[in-house]
Amino acid sequence: MLKFIPFSILLLLSIAACKETSPVAEAPRPAQVWTVNENAQSPEQRFAGTLNARFEADLAFRVGGKVVERSVELGQRVQAGQMLARLDAADLDLAVTAARAELAGAEADQLKTQQELVRVQDLYAQKFLGKSALDAAVAARDAANARVNALRAQSKQSGNQAQYSALLASKPGVITAVNVELGQVVAAGAPVLRIAYDGEREVHVRVGEASAQAFAQALQQNQGVKISFWSRPGESVDGRVREIAPVTDATRSVLVKISVPQLPDGLSLGLSAEASLPTQDKAGETWLPASALFQQGDKPAVWVLNTDHAAKLQAVSVVRYEHDGVVVRGLAVGQLVVAAGVHTLHEGQMVRPVTYDGAAVRGGV
Repeated sequence: MLKFIPFSILLLLSIAACKETSPVAEAPRPAQVWTVNENAQSPEQRFAGTLNARFEADLAFRVGGKVVERSVELGQRVQAGQMLARLDAADLDLAVTAARAELAGAEADQLKTQQELVRVQDLYAQKFLGKSALDAAVAARDAANARVNALRAQSKQSGNQAQYSALLASKPGVITAVNVELGQVVAAGAPVLRIAYDGEREVHVRVGEASAQAFAQALQQNQGVKISFWSRPGESVDGRVREIAPVTDATRSVLVKISVPQLPDGLSLGLSAEASLPTQDKAGETWLPASALFQQGDKPAVWVLNTDHAAKLQAVSVVRYEHDGVVVRGLAVGQLVVAAGVHTLHEGQMVRPVTYDGAAVRGGV
């Protein structure tokens, strides 16, 4: 016998069935997008660096001893011949005195052997002495002469070492490092001061291996490099690549030295600088904001939008990284690339495009 089922219960069951078979469509999600543009590549490559003197030197004492005077401070300008630091020269002075005394004794022996040789030669001429006696006198005279010459050189060396107790500046410049204090005992050759000599200045930048090729090309073609300083916005000077290190350092970067012949007045060493090289136009390369790059496994990729604005992951190859973005290959002009929030998207997700509002401006939309 069938039981009566109320109409209200049947209505609720039908509504529940409709909910199970008719899922709610996902609303398009707003996302900032970048339009790939053939002119979107950066017009120049920019590299951070510092202003340095072309000629710098670590200064050291040529003898060891205790520091009793240091007459310069960090950043102080010095002139040629100015005393920078001095060692206790008491032991060096005693060595000079001892060397001079030993030389005086050797010179007395030299005079004695010379006089003895004259007497032996007279006796030999009168046939009172044989040839062996004459040879012995000549040998004694020669030995005395040699000893005098050796002690004379040693005495001069001791005098020079006494003068080495004073560290002097050979050229005018600026003290850029101080590694010694009063009372410190230093070894011969240990750097105690560093000086940047007056004259030509240059900018030092450290770049990756790929960017080093661009500087090498600029060096070969004698191409100019635009140099600007962060403390002088809006100003720039011309530079020339002078030297590129043949090997990378511990940071896997290459040191590039750019000479700046005409430097504005009032710039101190160590200032932050920027070197700019024109970017070589290469077909198929385009610039993207760094935030657009996504990782698909172990390969780079970006989210692109089709004509229906559905997100799709597309692989790209990275040409180089720049300070404000990345240059890639594998995209066509006019494609829409999601430029922000790429880690929250999934394949096929509908996107409502919003103009990218990042700080970088590269001719895209």
